[in-house]
Amino acid sequence: MKKNTLFDLASITKVMGTTQGIMKLVNEKKLKLSDPVVKYIPDFGQNGKEHVTTADLLTHTSGLTPWKPTYLYARNPKQVLEIINNLPLEYPTGTKRVYSDFSFMTLGFVIEKITHRPLDVYLEKQIYQPLKLKNTMFTPDASLGHKIAATSWGNPYEYKMIDDPDFGYYVEEDPNMFPGWRHYTLVGEVNDGNSFYANGGVAGHAGLFSTARDLAVIGQMMLNGGSYGKEKVYGAKTIQNFTSEHAFGQGYGWEKAKNWYMGDYYSSKAFGHTGFTGTQVIFDPAYNLQIIVLTNKQNNGPLPSGSYPSTGPLSKEIANLVYTSIKK
Repeated sequence: MKKNTLFDLASITKVMGTTQGIMKLVNEKKLKLSDPVVKYIPDFGQNGKEHVTTADLLTHTSGLTPWKPTYLYARNPKQVLEIINNLPLEYPTGTKRVYSDFSFMTLGFVIEKITHRPLDVYLEKQIYQPLKLKNTMFTPDASLGHKIAATSWGNPYEYKMIDDPDFGYYVEEDPNMFPGWRHYTLVGEVNDGNSFYANGGVAGHAGLFSTARDLAVIGQMMLNGGSYGKEKVYGAKTIQNFTSEHAFGQGYGWEKAKNWYMGDYYSSKAFGHTGFTGTQVIFDPAYNLQIIVLTNKQNNGPLPSGSYPSTGPLSKEIANLVYTSIKK
């Protein structure tokens, strides 16, 4: 482990990638949170989705399904978007909060429609490059393999999600209909199947790799009110809006009041997120504090149940130690 070790961030992509792009577009008035998705993706408005807004996607209240293995039928982002456009709602928009990868996959496509750039290119040019981040990227080059923490051996968890009707989500298909399962240790290849198999490693919900230092630069930029050094990414009002409580007590993209990984002592202003690979970020403006915990827990292999151990308790313990030390 070194300070410049890159990790597969999994769902932290949602907040350190996609949400960053949405925040910048909102700050520049190129996007409104009240905009219906159909304003940018007209074909999205099928099966009752015509009134789903950007805010609904950001708060996981859109009604979209949490997860489906798009890679069983899609081989590229265009085909993935067609699948999303044809999805029905699983519950009426805004009536509850159900964490959904599909909400953020859709947000990634919204960014691409507005900017006319691939998601990874837009984020690189507008967020990471201006902040001089050299270790934050989608689809790392093979030459960086020695700097990247191995994520897992293949995708046994996702295979079981499809194969076992009592594990995760019920899927009618047979996992053996898919010929692309990986049977090797993943290094620099995003673990998430919908990102890797169907989207070429670049998606709004997963795919970003980074280091603790680079994430700390983005975090400090947010704690600074949107600026880092001479670079201003967006305004303080935008940050306050996105990190305040909205639907069901959660922010826009950002999570609030998650004791299971944030600990027991965070302020009401704290916000954060987790990633399935064993990654956690916590930012607390009240203390000008960042807690970034990156692990590659999946590389230890799954438990007998097929699940992976949670790093939430580890993150919580670290957070409690940090908060108690600065409050003394």
